[in-house]
Amino acid sequence: MYNEYSYCINTPMNSLYPMCDGCKMYSCPYCINAPIHNSDFSRQFTNYANVEDRNIMDFVSTLNNRGFIVQEGKLSYIDIIKLCSEGKVDSCLGNNVGAPYATCLLPPAPNQDPSEGQEPPIGYNPNSPNNYPANINYIAPGVNSKLRPDEAVVLIGKTPPPALYYCFRSYIGFAQNKPEKDYSQDTTAGDDYTGLYHMLFASLGDQLNNYNLWTDNTPGGAPGNPYNSSTVIISTADRNINKQIRDALSTSGYSPDIMNDDNIPIELVNMGLEKGRDTFIFMMRFALWADQNIGSQYINNIDKFIKVFRITPKIPLTYINPWPVPTLKIRETGITEYQVVPNSRRDFDHLRNEIIKKYGGTEYDPIDLELGIGIPDNYNAILRDFNVYGDDRDAVYFKTEDFKLTSDDDFLIVYGINHERTGKAIYSNASFYGVELFNGVAGAFSTVQFPDTALEYFPEGYGNAGYYYVYKMARKADENNVVVIPYSTGNPLGKAYGVDNNKEVRIVFRVYLDKIAMVGPYIFDIIWDRAILFTKKKKD
Repeated sequence: MYNEYSYCINTPMNSLYPMCDGCKMYSCPYCINAPIHNSDFSRQFTNYANVEDRNIMDFVSTLNNRGFIVQEGKLSYIDIIKLCSEGKVDSCLGNNVGAPYATCLLPPAPNQDPSEGQEPPIGYNPNSPNNYPANINYIAPGVNSKLRPDEAVVLIGKTPPPALYYCFRSYIGFAQNKPEKDYSQDTTAGDDYTGLYHMLFASLGDQLNNYNLWTDNTPGGAPGNPYNSSTVIISTADRNINKQIRDALSTSGYSPDIMNDDNIPIELVNMGLEKGRDTFIFMMRFALWADQNIGSQYINNIDKFIKVFRITPKIPLTYINPWPVPTLKIRETGITEYQVVPNSRRDFDHLRNEIIKKYGGTEYDPIDLELGIGIPDNYNAILRDFNVYGDDRDAVYFKTEDFKLTSDDDFLIVYGINHERTGKAIYSNASFYGVELFNGVAGAFSTVQFPDTALEYFPEGYGNAGYYYVYKMARKADENNVVVIPYSTGNPLGKAYGVDNNKEVRIVFRVYLDKIAMVGPYIFDIIWDRAILFTKKKKD
C-alpha cells in the first residue's frame, strides 16, 4: 500500500514536496516522470492501519447502535498559494512561509444540501422541502461547515513525525454579514441561498500541540515523544455529547489517556444549520520537520494517517449542556527580554548604525519601517468582527507598515533579538508578504537562518552579540544571509508565489511559544524585531 508515488523533478532543494530515495532530488506535483519509493513509509502505514481500522470499525458500529449517524470526512493538505494562483481563492490568508497546513473536509450534515463538489449526506432526499442550505464553498468543499450544537467532529489517528511544532484547533470560519456594514475590503463568500458571509478565521481557544497533546507515547499528557503516536481529538460544543463520544471510544478499545478535547465555547459562536449561521474550520499546522522528506510524505498522505468523522444524533437533542468560555493561557511570565538582554537600547542603536554604515553609503537611502501589532487575540477579534486569518495563540504577531520595492536594487535588512535564545520562543521568523493577496513568499527562521548572524556588527568577544541576528531580503543572493524575494510575473509555480516591484508589501514577524508559559509570549514582554528598507538613490 502506498509504496510508490509519481511526481516530476523540477523544484528547488528547499521545496516542501517529497524527495525520491533513488535520485535524492526534490520533486513537484506538476508533472509525472519521477517515481518515489519508500517501502519503510508504506510498511509503517500498513501496520498502523491494520490495528487502527479494527478499533475504528468498532467505534462507528457502537455509535450507530446508540442512535448516531456517523459520516467520514477527510483531512487534507491545503496549498493555499497554489489555490490562489489558480484563482480559486482571493487571498493566501497570511500563510506562514514554509509551514504547511491541513484542514478537515467535512461532509454535509444529515438533511443538509451538499455544496458543489460534495457527495450528499447519508439519507439525503433532494426533494425534501426541509433541507438546510448548503455550506459556503471557500478554499475547498467541506472546509467551512455549519454545525449543530449537538454534533461532534472526531479525529482518530497517528500524530506527525518529528517536527519542532505541530498543532490542532477549531475556528470560526465565516460569520453572517451584519446589516449596514461595509465588507468591501474583507474576504467574503456566499449568496442569497447560503447566506452572505465574511471571514473571521478566529481560533476558539488554546491550541492542542506537540507539547500538550495526549498520545500513546505521552499518556495523560505525561512527558514523552509525541510523534508517530496514536491520538484522538474530540471537538464538541456540548458536554453530554463529549461524554457519549468518549464512552464509545473506550468501548472500542481507545484509552482515555490519548483522548483530547477541542471545546467550542457556544457563547461565542452562532451554531446551527440554518442560513446565516457560523461556519467552522478544523485545522492542523506544522513547522520545521526534523526530516523534510518524511514530513513531506506525511503531509501529502495525511488522510491515510488521521481519520475524520462527523457524528450527529439521529434525534436532535432538546437540551444542551455547553462548555464554558475557557480561561485562556496566561502569556506573562514576569520575565521580559529587557531583563534577559542587558543594555539592549545601546545594542540596538549600535546595530542600526553599523547596518546603515554597511549598506547605506552614497548609493542608498535607509528608511526605518514602523511596526504595529499584526493580529489581535482570538476572542477580541470575534467580538470586533475582525478577520485574524487563522490565528494561533501559541504565537504573537507584529508587522511593518506597508511599503514598496521600487526597483530590483531595493532591499531590506531585518534585525533584532533571536527570541529563541532568550527563551521567549521555540522559534521565530520574519516573512515577506504581498498585501493584495496576503501571500507569504519568502522568509527566514530563527532555528536555521538567524544564529550568530549579528556577530560581525559587534566588537569581537562582546557577550550580547549572540542574542541578535541580521538578515537581508532582496531580489538576488549577492552575499551570505539573504532571503531571495521571488517575482509574481512569469513565476513558473504561479502568480501568488511571488510579488512584483511597485506593489504594496509588508514584513510579518511571528514568535512561537514562550518556553516557560508554553503559549505565545506577551507581545510587550519581547523586544520587537525591526526592519530597514534601503532604496536606491535616483540619479539627477
